[in-house]
Amino acid sequence: MPHSFCSRLLPVIFCLALLPAMKASAQIDAPTPLQEVDPDTEPSDDSGNDDSVYEDDEPGPKRGQKGKKGKKARDEEAYPEEEGPATPAGKNPPPTTPTPPPGTPATPPAGTPAAPGTPGTAAPTATPAAQTAPKPDASAHRPPPPLLAPRVSDADLLAVWERWTEARKKGDTEAAAQARKDLLKLRDEISATDFDAFSVSLLRESRAKLEKKDPAGAVQLAESAVALAPNLPYARFALADAYARKDLGSVGKYAGELKAGIGALVDDPRFWRPTLGNLAAMGLLALLATAVAVVGVLFGRRLRYILHDFHHVFPRGMGRWQSIAVAAAILLMPILLRLGVVPVLLVMFGAMALYLSMTERIVGAVLLALAGLIPLAAGQIAEATVFAGTVAEDVYVLERGGFSGDEAAAEVLARQAAKEATFAELFALGRYQARRGQLEDAATTFKAASALKQRNALLLTNYGNVLLASGDSEAATRLYQEAQQADGSLAAAPYNLAQVYRRQAKAMDDAQVGAQLQRASEVMNVAQRLDSSLVGRDVPPDDRLLVNLLLLSPELPWSEIVALADGKTAGMRVENQVDRVLMGTTGMAARIYPAALALLFFILGYGRDQVRASKSCDKCGRPVCRRCDPDLGMGAFMCSQCTNVFARKGVVPEPLRARKQAEVQRHQTWMGRLALALGAVVSGSGHTFSGLPIRGAIYTFLFLLALTAIFLRDGVFRAPYGEVPAYLKLVPVALLILPLYLLSLRGLRKRQAE
Repeated sequence: MPHSFCSRLLPVIFCLALLPAMKASAQIDAPTPLQEVDPDTEPSDDSGNDDSVYEDDEPGPKRGQKGKKGKKARDEEAYPEEEGPATPAGKNPPPTTPTPPPGTPATPPAGTPAAPGTPGTAAPTATPAAQTAPKPDASAHRPPPPLLAPRVSDADLLAVWERWTEARKKGDTEAAAQARKDLLKLRDEISATDFDAFSVSLLRESRAKLEKKDPAGAVQLAESAVALAPNLPYARFALADAYARKDLGSVGKYAGELKAGIGALVDDPRFWRPTLGNLAAMGLLALLATAVAVVGVLFGRRLRYILHDFHHVFPRGMGRWQSIAVAAAILLMPILLRLGVVPVLLVMFGAMALYLSMTERIVGAVLLALAGLIPLAAGQIAEATVFAGTVAEDVYVLERGGFSGDEAAAEVLARQAAKEATFAELFALGRYQARRGQLEDAATTFKAASALKQRNALLLTNYGNVLLASGDSEAATRLYQEAQQADGSLAAAPYNLAQVYRRQAKAMDDAQVGAQLQRASEVMNVAQRLDSSLVGRDVPPDDRLLVNLLLLSPELPWSEIVALADGKTAGMRVENQVDRVLMGTTGMAARIYPAALALLFFILGYGRDQVRASKSCDKCGRPVCRRCDPDLGMGAFMCSQCTNVFARKGVVPEPLRARKQAEVQRHQTWMGRLALALGAVVSGSGHTFSGLPIRGAIYTFLFLLALTAIFLRDGVFRAPYGEVPAYLKLVPVALLILPLYLLSLRGLRKRQAE
């Protein structure tokens, strides 16, 4: 080959020799994946092997340490293949010198200059890679820590609870305290409000401690029960009882727990609805008892005159006992035929309608008409107050997020499969799944719920929490913004959005952090204006950043939960049962005939003079009958004997007059004692017997209401886990019944004295 031709090829050969160095420079200039995630990470000093970190994901040696190679790697470097490995980034082209023997590094350590005079090599300080290598950005920030979503099931909760139980049985105080702490920690991490079932188990043990005269142990167990279920009213009541038995002088402790228990009872529909139903049932039972008492007293007061006039219906030769037997058969017919309570009262009211005053007829008719409405009212009360066994109870359990939530979730999933689930059910299910760490299931459930109700702020906020926990902060930001636009009064959406902005600011450089933190502050101010309780809210530490503790998860309003308590079936069943007991029939006829017959008998009372019905003598109480004594006028108010003795002078001898006066005195004394006896048995009955039906009916109703509260203190509608302590029921009843009882007797005696 001519010398001139070789001289022409020298530039080409020189350019080809520079290509590996240009390739190495390009490899160093490109940012590494680790630097994209963590900008503070500096490149490794060791580049003496060809096993790149970015190719096989094997971590390189730490900065400031020499790389250590295994025997296989040293052999590969000592005996390279013919083509040879690619030149590592930042190194010079492979030397043309002979290959070093095995065990000798193929390249010098980082920072060691190449041997002078080596063909094709250059000084390390002058390599293009060293000149163009990027430096770490001091203004960059580490990315925010990932959000954690604890995946907890009922089985996990039960396992911790059993560990606590076993530690208490063995007397291991430290293990029991740690298990208790773990259980409370789990409750907070899954954002559950109460562990009712566990709390009730502790309450049973607390009562057992009280029976064994161990008030200190009872207080400790009751306090643990309250810690597990602070919103369970029975736990509060049990703790108040334990405080009182341990130290009766610590009024502040047990009074505060009583107040908290009553507040929890009033706020929670699962407990106040049965309580309200029991109060209404007591009112209806007291009303029925009042009708029985008033009608019974009026009937007993006029029975003598009813039987007297009934005897006139039969021929003169018929004995009085025979007419009484027939009358008794007629009056007892509704009882013998089992027609019900109200028909018996109607027969009694109809039989004495001619002998009652207008006020007594009004009171009797009103009470009977109201008694006829008791079955309808009972059905409506059952429908309005039922909660257990309805869809509302499943949603309630899911919203509280405590133990036994998996069973409620399965019920909702079954209704969803049957396409019967409502928005509230799906919302509660999705929120329950999200708090239990089932993010994929929660996202699917929230999507199904969004198909039933569009642009619901509560749904958008909770769905945003799921997306943020899944790592999609951009989608979560959009959902929070949409929720804020959909409902400007919801504080959870701007609060969660502020947390997103703060997390994003941690990954920004100093030039962008200020603006992002300003956005977070503005949004946080909006949330705190809407809900002042968010001021100073604790944020979980970065080493365990739980999504349930960092973000707000708005819950379903009570009104939407209560709306799911469909009690129509229970109401109809209760109405039919009460109809059969009281009315003897069901349907529309049972609603109409009591009021219709009561009105008819009220009108019948105006025909007393036309049918010449007898009445009571004001003196001796004997019947004033115009059939027996035709000389009596229509407006006579005394019998013939009293008329001759007291109205006509000189007609009756003095001994007979004195005898009659003694008879009158005995009669009036007897009637006064009977009135007092009735008033002593049932307050108000004495007033009704004495001719004061309105006052007597009011006294009777209040007295029987208090009496019903005593006998029905366990209630008709049962609330879960327990009942309100008896003293909370009996103390108000005692405060009502004692003054009422004494006031009624005092008024009755005062009237008799006049």
